[in-house]
Amino acid sequence: MTIKFIDAVKNYKDLDHQDRAWEFLQASIHKEILDEFARIYRNEKIKPTFEGLPEKGIELIKKYEGFKSKAYYDPLTGAFPITIGYGTTRRKDGSSFMIGNTITQDEADDLLYFHLRREFLPALEKIPYWNEMNENQQGALLSFAYNLGADFYGSSGFNTITRVLKEKRWKDVPEALKLYRNPGSKVEFGLMKRRIAEGKLWIS
Repeated sequence: MTIKFIDAVKNYKDLDHQDRAWEFLQASIHKEILDEFARIYRNEKIKPTFEGLPEKGIELIKKYEGFKSKAYYDPLTGAFPITIGYGTTRRKDGSSFMIGNTITQDEADDLLYFHLRREFLPALEKIPYWNEMNENQQGALLSFAYNLGADFYGSSGFNTITRVLKEKRWKDVPEALKLYRNPGSKVEFGLMKRRIAEGKLWIS
């Protein structure tokens, strides 16, 4: 039988086994989810913050993704995934958006922060020499990853950028980034502009 959280709260009697259960639940839930729960529980307004993330990388993401308040189909496929805000395809609970959904800019900022913190930074921090990169270099890769996937490093189709980063060939990174622009597609021009911007950020 599945127990509802609200029933667990109502039946709480400060018993040892109940305390252990709540401690287990809290330890199992990601901090961002707990923070969101606390915000909703206290009926607080969203206060998005990108503290601790590469600022210039965030600026590139927001510039090239663009803010969309209404859900829309993926520009490349004209179908799924359905996207909203700054290129976001999933809610915090992992569920998908639907056509007809809307979002405020503050909500979009908060959702972007959540996914960058939870999915993208942990993956990028596994790249060799990540901690030796300056903030702008990290920001360039954050923008690249947000566009093409958090786990691009070492993945099929990303051999060149993986090799360049692994061998610490910093000066070759901007040219390597340009290779990933979906050649021949209707989005190639926009992606090339983004890759050039990421390359400029990398060397700045």
